[in-house]
Amino acid sequence: MDAASRTLKVRLEADNPGYVLRPDMFVDVELPVALRPALVVPAGALLDSGLRKTVFVERAEGVFEPREVETGWHFGDKVEIVSGLAAGERIVVSGTFLLDSESRMQSAAARSGAARRVTDPICGMRVDEDRSRSGGLTSQYEGRTFHFCSMDCKHRFDTDAARRAAIASRAGSERAIEPPGRPRP
Repeated sequence: MDAASRTLKVRLEADNPGYVLRPDMFVDVELPVALRPALVVPAGALLDSGLRKTVFVERAEGVFEPREVETGWHFGDKVEIVSGLAAGERIVVSGTFLLDSESRMQSAAARSGAARRVTDPICGMRVDEDRSRSGGLTSQYEGRTFHFCSMDCKHRFDTDAARRAAIASRAGSERAIEPPGRPRP
Protein backbone atom coordinates (compact mmCIF):
# COMPACT_ATOMS: atom_id res chain seq x y z
CA MET A 1 0.00 0.00 0.00
CA ASP A 2 1.38 3.40 -0.98
CA ALA A 3 0.38 5.77 1.82
CA ALA A 4 1.05 8.92 -0.22
CA SER A 5 -1.23 8.03 -3.13
CA ARG A 6 -3.48 5.67 -1.16
CA THR A 7 -3.19 3.08 -3.91
CA LEU A 8 -2.53 -0.61 -3.93
CA LYS A 9 -1.22 -2.75 -6.75
CA VAL A 10 -3.13 -5.98 -7.22
CA ARG A 11 -2.53 -8.83 -9.61
CA LEU A 12 -5.73 -10.56 -10.65
CA GLU A 13 -7.04 -12.60 -13.51
CA ALA A 14 -10.05 -11.21 -15.37
CA ASP A 15 -11.66 -11.52 -18.76
CA ASN A 16 -10.62 -8.59 -20.96
CA PRO A 17 -12.80 -8.55 -24.07
CA GLY A 18 -11.57 -5.99 -26.61
CA TYR A 19 -8.41 -5.53 -24.51
CA VAL A 20 -9.86 -2.50 -22.73
CA LEU A 21 -7.69 -3.08 -19.65
CA ARG A 22 -3.98 -2.26 -20.05
CA PRO A 23 -0.93 -2.95 -17.83
CA ASP A 24 -0.33 -0.36 -15.04
CA MET A 25 -3.85 0.99 -15.54
CA PHE A 26 -5.86 2.35 -12.57
CA VAL A 27 -9.26 0.74 -12.05
CA ASP A 28 -11.98 0.66 -9.42
CA VAL A 29 -12.74 -2.84 -8.18
CA GLU A 30 -15.79 -3.84 -6.18
CA LEU A 31 -15.40 -6.83 -3.89
CA PRO A 32 -18.69 -8.32 -2.67
CA VAL A 33 -18.75 -8.90 1.10
CA ALA A 34 -21.39 -11.16 2.63
CA LEU A 35 -22.35 -10.32 6.20
CA ARG A 36 -24.57 -12.40 8.45
CA PRO A 37 -28.06 -10.99 9.12
CA ALA A 38 -27.90 -8.54 12.03
CA LEU A 39 -29.65 -5.65 13.74
CA VAL A 40 -28.05 -2.56 12.17
CA VAL A 41 -28.35 1.17 12.85
CA PRO A 42 -26.90 4.19 11.02
CA ALA A 43 -23.53 5.22 12.45
CA GLY A 44 -24.93 8.70 13.20
CA ALA A 45 -27.44 7.20 15.64
CA LEU A 46 -24.65 5.87 17.88
CA LEU A 47 -22.97 8.03 20.53
CA ASP A 48 -19.57 6.56 21.39
CA SER A 49 -18.04 8.26 24.44
CA GLY A 50 -15.14 5.84 24.57
CA LEU A 51 -16.48 4.34 27.80
CA ARG A 52 -19.94 3.40 26.55
CA LYS A 53 -22.02 3.38 23.40
CA THR A 54 -25.53 4.84 23.49
CA VAL A 55 -28.56 5.18 21.22
CA PHE A 56 -31.74 7.12 21.98
CA VAL A 57 -34.89 4.97 21.92
CA GLU A 58 -38.35 6.50 21.54
CA ARG A 59 -40.44 5.75 24.66
CA ALA A 60 -43.47 7.75 23.56
CA GLU A 61 -44.20 10.23 20.79
CA GLY A 62 -41.33 12.74 21.05
CA VAL A 63 -39.94 11.33 24.33
CA PHE A 64 -36.58 9.57 24.17
CA GLU A 65 -34.42 7.65 26.62
CA PRO A 66 -30.70 6.92 26.35
CA ARG A 67 -29.91 3.22 26.13
CA GLU A 68 -26.49 1.63 26.37
CA VAL A 69 -25.76 -0.85 23.57
CA GLU A 70 -23.01 -3.26 22.59
CA THR A 71 -21.79 -3.01 19.02
CA GLY A 72 -20.29 -5.46 16.57
CA TRP A 73 -18.97 -4.74 13.08
CA HIS A 74 -18.87 -1.30 11.45
CA PHE A 75 -19.32 -1.24 7.68
CA GLY A 76 -19.65 2.03 5.80
CA ASP A 77 -22.24 4.11 7.64
CA LYS A 78 -23.85 1.08 9.34
CA VAL A 79 -23.12 -0.39 12.79
CA GLU A 80 -24.20 -3.79 14.08
CA ILE A 81 -26.00 -3.77 17.46
CA VAL A 82 -25.21 -6.97 19.37
CA SER A 83 -27.24 -6.22 22.50
CA GLY A 84 -29.26 -3.46 24.16
CA LEU A 85 -31.75 -2.87 21.34
CA ALA A 86 -34.55 -4.97 19.87
CA ALA A 87 -35.71 -5.13 16.27
CA GLY A 88 -38.61 -2.75 15.64
CA GLU A 89 -37.68 -0.22 18.34
CA ARG A 90 -37.63 3.34 17.03
CA ILE A 91 -34.40 5.28 17.51
CA VAL A 92 -33.16 8.79 16.83
CA VAL A 93 -30.75 9.01 13.90
CA SER A 94 -30.07 12.78 13.89
CA GLY A 95 -29.73 15.33 16.66
CA THR A 96 -28.32 12.73 19.06
CA PHE A 97 -25.68 15.09 20.49
CA LEU A 98 -28.39 17.57 21.51
CA LEU A 99 -30.44 14.81 23.11
CA ASP A 100 -27.36 13.55 24.92
CA SER A 101 -26.57 16.96 26.40
CA GLU A 102 -30.22 17.46 27.44
CA SER A 103 -30.30 13.99 28.99
CA ARG A 104 -27.11 14.70 30.97
CA MET A 105 -28.51 18.01 32.21
CA GLN A 106 -31.74 16.34 33.37
CA SER A 107 -29.91 13.53 35.16
CA ALA A 108 -27.59 16.05 36.86
CA ALA A 109 -30.62 18.02 38.05
CA ALA A 110 -32.24 14.84 39.34
CA ARG A 111 -29.05 13.86 41.21
CA SER A 112 -28.79 17.29 42.83
CA GLY A 113 -32.34 17.00 44.11
CA ALA A 114 -33.58 19.87 41.97
CA ALA A 115 -37.34 19.92 41.57
CA ARG A 116 -38.88 19.38 38.16
CA ARG A 117 -40.66 22.57 37.17
CA VAL A 118 -43.65 22.60 34.83
CA THR A 119 -45.92 25.38 33.63
CA ASP A 120 -49.48 25.82 34.90
CA PRO A 121 -51.51 25.77 31.65
CA ILE A 122 -54.04 28.31 32.96
CA CYS A 123 -51.92 31.15 34.39
CA GLY A 124 -48.46 30.26 33.03
CA MET A 125 -46.85 30.14 36.47
CA ARG A 126 -43.92 27.73 37.01
CA VAL A 127 -44.98 24.91 39.36
CA ASP A 128 -43.04 22.21 41.22
CA GLU A 129 -44.41 18.98 39.72
CA ASP A 130 -44.05 16.97 42.95
CA ARG A 131 -45.78 19.62 45.06
CA SER A 132 -48.72 19.93 42.67
CA ARG A 133 -49.10 16.15 42.63
CA SER A 134 -48.92 15.81 46.43
CA GLY A 135 -51.31 18.76 46.89
CA GLY A 136 -53.95 17.29 44.57
CA LEU A 137 -53.41 20.05 42.01
CA THR A 138 -53.34 17.81 38.92
CA SER A 139 -55.90 16.79 36.31
CA GLN A 140 -55.84 14.03 33.72
CA TYR A 141 -57.06 14.78 30.20
CA GLU A 142 -56.48 12.77 26.99
CA GLY A 143 -53.82 10.63 28.68
CA ARG A 144 -51.77 13.60 29.92
CA THR A 145 -51.29 15.01 33.40
CA PHE A 146 -51.65 18.77 33.87
CA HIS A 147 -50.20 20.51 36.95
CA PHE A 148 -51.64 23.67 38.56
CA CYS A 149 -50.45 26.30 41.02
CA SER A 150 -53.79 26.59 42.82
CA MET A 151 -57.24 25.06 43.19
CA ASP A 152 -58.63 28.04 41.26
CA CYS A 153 -56.54 27.24 38.15
CA LYS A 154 -57.37 23.53 38.47
CA HIS A 155 -61.10 24.34 38.76
CA ARG A 156 -61.00 26.59 35.66
CA PHE A 157 -59.31 23.79 33.69
CA ASP A 158 -61.73 21.11 34.90
CA THR A 159 -64.93 23.11 34.28
CA ASP A 160 -64.20 24.90 30.97
CA ALA A 161 -64.29 22.21 28.24
CA ALA A 162 -63.32 24.58 25.39
CA ARG A 163 -60.31 25.92 27.30
CA ARG A 164 -59.30 22.37 28.32
CA ALA A 165 -59.41 21.17 24.68
CA ALA A 166 -57.35 24.19 23.49
CA ILE A 167 -54.74 23.66 26.22
CA ALA A 168 -54.52 19.92 25.48
CA SER A 169 -54.02 20.52 21.76
CA ARG A 170 -51.17 23.00 22.51
CA ALA A 171 -49.62 20.61 25.05
CA GLY A 172 -49.78 17.74 22.56
CA SER A 173 -47.34 19.59 20.30
CA GLU A 174 -44.78 20.07 23.11
CA ARG A 175 -42.17 17.39 23.77
CA ALA A 176 -40.19 16.42 26.86
CA ILE A 177 -36.88 16.31 24.96
CA GLU A 178 -36.88 17.62 21.44
CA PRO A 179 -33.87 18.53 19.31
CA PRO A 180 -34.14 21.34 16.76
CA GLY A 181 -36.11 20.05 13.81
CA ARG A 182 -38.00 16.80 13.97
CA PRO A 183 -35.69 13.82 14.71
CA ARG A 184 -36.07 11.00 12.27
CA PRO A 185 -36.94 7.80 14.21
